[in-house]
Amino acid sequence: MTHWNEVYKAHGVIQKDPSAEVVSAIARFRDEGISRVLDLGCGTGRHTTLLVDAGFEVNGCDTSAEALRVISNLINGVDFEQCDMTQLPYENEFFDGILCNHVIQHGRIADAQKAAEEMWRILRPGGLLFLVVVSTEHPKASTGREIESNTRIDTDGVDGDVPHHFFTDAEMRELFKGFTIDELTHITGQSELDPDKGMAAWKMYATKKK
Repeated sequence: MTHWNEVYKAHGVIQKDPSAEVVSAIARFRDEGISRVLDLGCGTGRHTTLLVDAGFEVNGCDTSAEALRVISNLINGVDFEQCDMTQLPYENEFFDGILCNHVIQHGRIADAQKAAEEMWRILRPGGLLFLVVVSTEHPKASTGREIESNTRIDTDGVDGDVPHHFFTDAEMRELFKGFTIDELTHITGQSELDPDKGMAAWKMYATKKK
C-alpha cells in the first residue's frame, strides 16, 4: 500500500503509545500459555516490542516496506515479512496466537473475508486470536464516499484515502464463524491514529475450533 509508505516516510513512527486493549490481550496470551505470536499489521512495532519483552516468540508482518525498515532497525530477534493480509506467508497452524489491531478494516469486505480465512489457516487448533476493527458507529463512517455497503473511501483521517470497511455485529460473527467467539465487545473512546478524534470499534477474542 503506497499510501502507508508515504505516511511513514513523512512522519516516521506515527504511533508510539501502545493500545490499552492490546496490553490486556498480551497479558491474556501469557496467562493462556501462548508461545508463538504473529503481530499482523505490526506497523513500526509499538506492540511488537511489548510481545518481545513479554517473552513470546514473535513474528511480524505488514504491507508497508517503510514501516518494516523502521522496525527492523529498532527490534532484534523478530522475523518480519512484507505481505498483504489476504496472503500470509506462513505455514498452516504455525501460530499459537495472533494479534491484529485495526488492520483488516483497510479494504473491502472481500479483503476482510480473505484475511479472516488466512488467520484461521495459520492459527493452530485451540489458538487464540485478538482482533480490533472499526464499527459502523465510528465517526469516520459518515465521512467520505461509499464504494460498497459499509465501505468508504476518502474518510476523515490520516489514512483516509485507503478504503475502510466499518463492521456490524452480524458481519463479525459471519467472518469468524470458523472460530469460537469468546468475547465480542463494542468499545468507544479516543482514536489511536487521530488522537483529537473519537472512535468506535469491535474488540474480539476468538479461539480456533479444535
